[in-house]
Amino acid sequence: MTPGTQLRQARSARSLSLADITNATKIQPWVLEAMEADRLQEMMSPIYVKGFLTTYARFLHLAPEPLLAAVPWPKPDPVLEDLPPSTPAVPFTFQWPRLSLPLLRRAGVAAAVAGVVGGLLLLHPLQRLSRISLPAVAVPKVAKKAQPAKPAPAAKPAAPTLASVTPVRETVSVPTPPPGPLAVVQPLELAVTAHRTTWIRVRADGKLLTQQRLPRGANERWTAKKQFELIIANPTQVDLSLNGQSISPFAVAHKGRLLVTHRGVTPLPDED
Repeated sequence: MTPGTQLRQARSARSLSLADITNATKIQPWVLEAMEADRLQEMMSPIYVKGFLTTYARFLHLAPEPLLAAVPWPKPDPVLEDLPPSTPAVPFTFQWPRLSLPLLRRAGVAAAVAGVVGGLLLLHPLQRLSRISLPAVAVPKVAKKAQPAKPAPAAKPAAPTLASVTPVRETVSVPTPPPGPLAVVQPLELAVTAHRTTWIRVRADGKLLTQQRLPRGANERWTAKKQFELIIANPTQVDLSLNGQSISPFAVAHKGRLLVTHRGVTPLPDED
């Protein structure tokens, strides 16, 4: 009987679950399952396996020594045998052949004679070439093609004599363009839709328009020329749109105090 089978049978005899063992020993359930399946030694180092197995066995009132002795430890990997030492390579040395003194003398004399002969062969042709003069070669002249004579420029006709004319000054009246249309500022139209009941106060151009409790589902519209001053109790529970364009919820979340103008939405300054 393997150690894992003994642990599982002892736990079943006490009617204990893995959760009960975990609460008592603080050992994770997956570690307990691996010990009962005899697979923990394949997953952890032997020192951890011995520690968990000893704790689990003592909790079940079992002797840990026989269980540790029966654990099927994995076999270690085979160790490769050392290869025999390789034979050291013999260094290659090159030796120049030994030459005798008479042989060296003959080689030196032959090299000197060859140098003298080569110098004579090079100098003699150059001296002969310097004395040879090449005959002058006459280059035939190519006759130039006759160009046609350019015609004489025609005489320019005499400019007609104009009678003296007295300049006449005329005053030209430039019509004044009609004045363009004046710049018209688009009025502001604010629309409010309440998702839940909330309190609201609206001022348009400094004039109080409303100060009321908006019920859920209410839709209100107001107009102004320059600006709106809004105070909303729950700004996240309403939808605002300016001239048909929705106002971002991030702009509304200025603590419920908004100043709406043609330039955009800014926080409304606190009242003194």
